[in-house]
Amino acid sequence: MNIEKLAKHLKEFTLDEIEMIAECDCKTQLERLLNENKLVFEQGLYKYQEEKPRQEYIICTKQTTNYQIITIDAAIDYFLENYVKNNCKYNTYRRYRRMLKYYISPFFKNKNLNDITCNDIHEFYYFCKSRNLPPKVLKNTLALLNQMIKYFQNLGIIDRTCNFQVRRLSDKTNFTLDRIIMEA
Repeated sequence: MNIEKLAKHLKEFTLDEIEMIAECDCKTQLERLLNENKLVFEQGLYKYQEEKPRQEYIICTKQTTNYQIITIDAAIDYFLENYVKNNCKYNTYRRYRRMLKYYISPFFKNKNLNDITCNDIHEFYYFCKSRNLPPKVLKNTLALLNQMIKYFQNLGIIDRTCNFQVRRLSDKTNFTLDRIIMEA
C-alpha cells in the first residue's frame, strides 16, 4: 500500500491508526516521509504537509534601448576592425573591405545604419545590377551587408526593423530580386 497517498488522504493520524488502516508496519515509510518534510510530528499526531506550489517568478523589466545613430562609414570601419579582423583571414578581410568601400558605402553614404529599410535593400539590389556586378559578387555583397546589419543588431546598437536573408545561388548565372527574403 502507498503510505504517502494514505497520509495525504487522512491529513492527521496516529501511528496506530495508519497501521490499522494499512495493515502493515509503516514506521520506515513514515520516517522517510518525515525526512522528506512531507510529514511533521506534533503532539503525538502525524500531519501531512501539503506541498506548497513552487513559485516561479518572472522578472519583467522595461527594456531600455541603447539604439545609436551611426553613419554607414563609421559602421563599416567599426565592423572591419572589431569583427572581420578578429574572425576572418587576411584575404577575407581585404575582400570584405573592398566590397564595403566600393559597393555598399557609395550607395548608403547619406544614410545612418539604423535608417536602412527593406526598401533600401531593394534599391541597393537594383543599384548593384546597374553597375553590372556578376551574380556571385552581387549575392556576396548583399550577404555581407546583411551580416553587418545583424552584427550591429546583436550588439543592440540598431533596432531589428531591417531583416532580410540572401539565398544561395542554385543557378550561378541567375540571381534575381526573388533570391532576397524580406522578413516583416
